[in-house]
Amino acid sequence: MVARDGLPGWATGAGGLARLSHPAAAPLRVLGTGDRAFPAILERIRAAQTSIDIRAFLWRDDEIGNAIGEAVFAAAERGVKVTIQKDRIAAVYEYTGGNKQSFFHKRVDPVRGFQAWFLGAVYRSPGSFRQKPNPLAEAIVGHENISVYRERKRFDHSKLFIVDDRILTLGSMGIGDNHHKDWVDTMVEVEGAEHVARLDDRMRGLDEFDPSRGIDFLVHSRDAHRPKSCPMAAHRLALLDAAETAITVEMAYLGDRRYTAALARAVRRGVEVTLVTAANADVLGHTNRAVCDALMRLTGAAQNLTIVLLPRMVHSKVVVIDHRFSDVGSANFTRLSHGVYDEINLYADNAAFALALEDEIARHCADGHLVTHRVGYRRFHSQVERAIVAYQSRKGG
Repeated sequence: MVARDGLPGWATGAGGLARLSHPAAAPLRVLGTGDRAFPAILERIRAAQTSIDIRAFLWRDDEIGNAIGEAVFAAAERGVKVTIQKDRIAAVYEYTGGNKQSFFHKRVDPVRGFQAWFLGAVYRSPGSFRQKPNPLAEAIVGHENISVYRERKRFDHSKLFIVDDRILTLGSMGIGDNHHKDWVDTMVEVEGAEHVARLDDRMRGLDEFDPSRGIDFLVHSRDAHRPKSCPMAAHRLALLDAAETAITVEMAYLGDRRYTAALARAVRRGVEVTLVTAANADVLGHTNRAVCDALMRLTGAAQNLTIVLLPRMVHSKVVVIDHRFSDVGSANFTRLSHGVYDEINLYADNAAFALALEDEIARHCADGHLVTHRVGYRRFHSQVERAIVAYQSRKGG
């Protein structure tokens, strides 16, 4: 692996990203990384008139977590009805990452405490089991206009903000300072009451995924889908297998062999495949590197395969196919995202939106490194990571 000379926001070479600056047509917008997405979300919350719905996997008690909390509380004070669905499972990651303080989960129960200790030992990032009280979080929980669902293990990995049943913001971004400034996340916005209603139908299992709609949602819902099944995976894999010219992927976590195989098949049939991920992910880092190595091995390091490793943590979950079809949201290329967690991804058949996403990914690659040969990783560590994923996946796919 060598330094990618230049990479000035547009990649070069076979399989690289061309510089694309076409604006996305309404009602679709690419908000991008946290430094741009969080201000846009705060603006939407502050302008809310009737309702705010938030689905949060991770919500840290830090500067940006409290900024979102203050905006939500202020909205409730002026009469806006707020619903917050916060998954208790993610408390483990709140105790071991960022400032190690959870916004809503201040009591460290034994199960979450042990898991946080174990993850801290594996990744050499000791957790904090001393949670500081937060009066703002307590005021939010007690407010008459706010409903907070935080006690259940919801297995809800989605990251979603809906304002006034009309503006929907989704993507990969958790609520926390590292997502705000440090990590590479991608958030998008969809405007229109019909799209919000469509997502509700999809999550309740009232209709099937329909790519002919132009804008739809790829979802896994534990309430709507039978155990050990995930239609979302079948649809995402079918999209990859239908690619004719190009696939661009920016992905936080890899490891589901079905996706590795689909990308390798695409390379072998001549599709230009670009994969962007972190050189060293916060978790599953060795698994990610093992997948990159497998792709190089399975394809013979083909000229139409480009792998770019970024020095920053990549937390995005974006797939763009043939510069036209987009799949962006909360779902990784892991077994956890397909049959275990609730996930919400936006599907769009919109060339301008697809090009805007590719342009966003190209900007992320400015300080990346191009993989030119096999990728090194620690086999034992990757096996431990796979064992952790297998344990966490035992109740799902």
